[in-house]
Amino acid sequence: MKKILILLLLIIFGFMFHQEQALLKNSGYGIIDLELSKKEHGASIVSNWQQLYYGDQTLLSLARQNTHLDFLFIVVYVTLIMTLSNARMQREKALWLNELLRFNLFLAVLIGVLDIIENIRLLHSFHHAGNVVEFWPTCYLAWPKFALLVWVILVYAFSVVKSMFQR
Repeated sequence: MKKILILLLLIIFGFMFHQEQALLKNSGYGIIDLELSKKEHGASIVSNWQQLYYGDQTLLSLARQNTHLDFLFIVVYVTLIMTLSNARMQREKALWLNELLRFNLFLAVLIGVLDIIENIRLLHSFHHAGNVVEFWPTCYLAWPKFALLVWVILVYAFSVVKSMFQR
């Protein structure tokens, strides 16, 4: 199961990375820049994407496809975090670290929910491109999401490294 999830994650990440690079190359801004931007700057990015083309489609259309693909990516990475944390919990002997790994299960779901809400807000903003009033900034969701993701990865990595030194 873990290997399948990792393979799926890498495949989806590859597609999303390609799209991100196309956005960056053609406009100077990627999805992550948009996710972390405030209202005026974000609305400016979306408006810019609406006017620039990548092949026969606008960059806004490419960003919309990237956001739709992100929904699948969310399911995969949340499931992978939960699977890896659960497997690590089964081997972790330190109670405090076992509890942190258990907490990762909750945090994975919370991260996924934040990401889903963020995507819905992005799609709304894409639908109202060029309208600053209708732009819904996502930075207030993205920063906590990334911070929690770093925490989850650190807890998991600490448990793995700790077990390597206890052998």
